Amino acid sequence: MKVAVLHDCPDDFREWLKEAAPDCQFFWADSPESVESMIGNAQPEAVFSIKHSQFPGPAHLPALHCPSVRWFHVGGSGTEHLGNWDRSRVTVTNSAGVLAPFHAERAVASLLFLTQGLKRLSLAQQHSRWSPLRFPSLLGKRLLIIGLGHTGRELASRLRGFGMKITAARRSPEPDPAVDEVVSLKDLPYHLPQADVVSLNVPLNASTRHLINSETLSHFKPGSLLLNGSRGDVVDQQALWQSLRSCRLGGAWLDVTTPEPLPSDSPLWKHSRVLITPHCADQVEDFPLWLAKFFVRNLERYRGGKELLNQV
Repeated sequence: MKVAVLHDCPDDFREWLKEAAPDCQFFWADSPESVESMIGNAQPEAVFSIKHSQFPGPAHLPALHCPSVRWFHVGGSGTEHLGNWDRSRVTVTNSAGVLAPFHAERAVASLLFLTQGLKRLSLAQQHSRWSPLRFPSLLGKRLLIIGLGHTGRELASRLRGFGMKITAARRSPEPDPAVDEVVSLKDLPYHLPQADVVSLNVPLNASTRHLINSETLSHFKPGSLLLNGSRGDVVDQQALWQSLRSCRLGGAWLDVTTPEPLPSDSPLWKHSRVLITPHCADQVEDFPLWLAKFFVRNLERYRGGKELLNQV
């Protein structure tokens, strides 16, 4: 079986993949420029692709639309970069949930950075200045998770340990043991004013684009924090900036922005109450290997005629 791999650092898992699936023939594209020629020569049946800023979404499309491809696996959770595809010919799967524990770790770390005054303490240390600093505890604070998927659940389990009260908002408000209560997305205007921290954990689609805008931000509790590790376009960035400037929003962690990379002249870079991480919330040291291991699980199911995991 011929399998194409689109990843700019093949050494991350090349040898492991060969050993895990020795009866497959792997073809590699390690740059956007090499995709079309590799696909044209290999005519693979399956594709394993990892998208990021150095290997952006459009570069993956020739593999998706290659007539020989029957299965396309995304090494990540988002598939908006794929646009439309022929669902009668190719099955698309993703890696949703694989890196959720690590994403939640980074979200917790970012929340602590914002609440514990770590930036001010670090600056004081650089100047050899002994400056004790009080900080607000998370104990008893209200966390509102918008989108209760894999990462939302992982985040809830960790922040429960800090004594936070946790509400989740999603389209179907059935109770979920991962959180204290589940509410409907349509009731956000009622629940936003009660939240000390709002975490965005939704995919990007027509219903979530600019879900956080000037109207929704007007309902935020004064001084509350926003965590966005989902997609940049879930937030109206201009409205976010205005809310930060007016001090209605107490601070924000942005792992995703619009555009990416965030232009160097964006005022968000230098805002004292904003933490920016360059779309790497779930990039634990060996994250490509984690994705490859999940791909091989699905590869075994594919070759065995079983239903694939995480079909989009």
